[in-house]
This record gives sequence, C-alpha cells and structure tokens, in this order.
Amino acid sequence: MFQRSFLLAVILLALNIVPALAQDDAEGIHWLTSYREAREEAKKTGKPIFLEFRCEA
Repeated sequence: MFQRSFLLAVILLALNIVPALAQDDAEGIHWLTSYREAREEAKKTGKPIFLEFRCEA
C-alpha cells in the first residue's frame, strides 16, 4: 500500500513540475554564448555564471 501511495505522490509531483518548467521557457531566458560577456554581466549583477560543457561525437 505504501509503494502505491508513494508512486502516486511522485507522479502527481512530476505532473505539477513539468508545466512550471515549460512556463520558464515560454518567458524566454537570454543565454549568453560569450564567456567574456557572461563574466562582465556576472560582475555587474553579482550573480554566478552557469557553464555547460558538451562533447558531441
């Protein structure tokens, strides 16, 4: 019984999170592709930089 309740709670949580994530994309996030510009923006705003490294083969 506990496993069924836990699974239901996880599914309901996922169903609530997905639309919230989609809403952030709809508002539009301005991503910087230049490291130099990102550093300058971070210094001005006092916010951290999020770096993503990829290697596509």
